[in-house]
Amino acid sequence: MKRKLLLLAWLGFFLTRIFILANPPQNYSDVFHDYRRYASMWASGIPPYFEHLYEYPPATLPLLYVPEMLNRANIGHYYENYRLQIFLLDILISYFIFRQIIGLTTEPAVKIFALVFYNLAPVIAKDFFYEGIDWIFIGSLSLAIIYSSRRILFWILFWLSTGIKLLTAPLAVVFLKKDWKQMILGFLLVWGLPLLIFRSSLGVMFVYNNERGIKYAAFPGFVVETINYFTHSETRRNEPPDFELRGPVSQAAEKVVSLVFPLSLFLVLLYEWPKPKTYAGSIKISLIFFLTMFFTAKIFSQPFHLWYVPLIALFPFKSIKYQLS
Repeated sequence: MKRKLLLLAWLGFFLTRIFILANPPQNYSDVFHDYRRYASMWASGIPPYFEHLYEYPPATLPLLYVPEMLNRANIGHYYENYRLQIFLLDILISYFIFRQIIGLTTEPAVKIFALVFYNLAPVIAKDFFYEGIDWIFIGSLSLAIIYSSRRILFWILFWLSTGIKLLTAPLAVVFLKKDWKQMILGFLLVWGLPLLIFRSSLGVMFVYNNERGIKYAAFPGFVVETINYFTHSETRRNEPPDFELRGPVSQAAEKVVSLVFPLSLFLVLLYEWPKPKTYAGSIKISLIFFLTMFFTAKIFSQPFHLWYVPLIALFPFKSIKYQLS
């Protein structure tokens, strides 16, 4: 049974992923418009953080730069190289996720639905699935949860997720048991060299993101747009990827969000902190954390919805009825 499930999982994986690779987005792409520009700057001798604003943590540097290295060696083109790179990493991530799902002590129907969901959901998100760093980010966190019993490996994978996007860093509070030494070791293994190289210049990440307004895809942006329907007081900046609204309502909303966002996350962490640190509990708190972020953060993009996919697939639902509900 396990072998059949694994074969079907991989069959579904390659069918859906090849479809995604064969059908890239027709319009805007972060890879083509932003990532390639960054990589070209680095290849030309302009280092990140030191000489230009770069919004992502240092673990993203090889993800963006390797495709340009291949491009300059006349191996493919940047855009195709990047998508192929994420596809190969997707295979690696999915190998461990498939093993975990099939190995769960749940009903066969629950496992089948989880595998189908994991493979099909990215098709709906095909226009941004291989277009960014979000799948690798949530893949790192998912693998950390899978290996939560092996604490050093857990912390390495967890801190790797923060090295791709800092957003998971607060979760360290609820994931910490009595293994603070392993936590520090994992942090140093992932962040030690970048901190040594870039030092305080890494602070430009916070400067860059602090200066951004409310993004059009964020829930607070929806609230501002709804108010603007009646006030007609806002104007939209036609600059990707944020397409921010500017005006008195937007300014007031940014001030509210700057308070509500951190306070909401703090309350979630405070509520979950005393609870037992189980496998299912880790998935649950991660989902609650991300959903809270979805409703309160000023920056929330469509690709962020990918974060739910592996976590929901990995959750050990008691029955198919509970899973579908």
